[in-house]
Amino acid sequence: MVADYHKLYGSTGVGRVTAANPRNGLVGDAEAGLYAHPTVVAGVTAGDDLYRIETFGPIVGVAAYGSLDEAVALANGHGYGLSAAIYTRDPRTAFQFTERCRAGMVSVNNSTSGAEAHLPFGGNGLSGNGSRQSGIWVLEQFTTWQAMNWDYSGKLQKAQMDVVEPASDFDFRLDAR
Repeated sequence: MVADYHKLYGSTGVGRVTAANPRNGLVGDAEAGLYAHPTVVAGVTAGDDLYRIETFGPIVGVAAYGSLDEAVALANGHGYGLSAAIYTRDPRTAFQFTERCRAGMVSVNNSTSGAEAHLPFGGNGLSGNGSRQSGIWVLEQFTTWQAMNWDYSGKLQKAQMDVVEPASDFDFRLDAR
């Protein structure tokens, strides 16, 4: 069983930076906050705290899967949806995972990354803040679009396909019954 998240980073945890377990280059007082050594935890399962609790570095849990259905269940099962990743050599598996995964960002053969300034990102599910205020898409939230064109020629412009000019009947009137 994977070490419990609280055992790794709790007040006496092995992964915690303390005076007795120092981190080279730490600026500040290790006892005044919760600082942690970078940690990779292999063998994470859906029953582990590390799976069920959204963490923000420097810890990463790695879970193996036996089938695509299991990979999708692991990606969606905890309710968070900031980002997810899958490692595979099969393009079909990658596309099927991406299609079924509910995370806001999905990486294939790459780490789960944070927000990308050029993408509309805010997380899905229990993650993020529900907005998409990044990239050019932020304009959609704060803009009402309107298009205008202005012809200075002084004559009616026709559409490109309007090449025939029908004869006018200036005596025609609609019947006002």
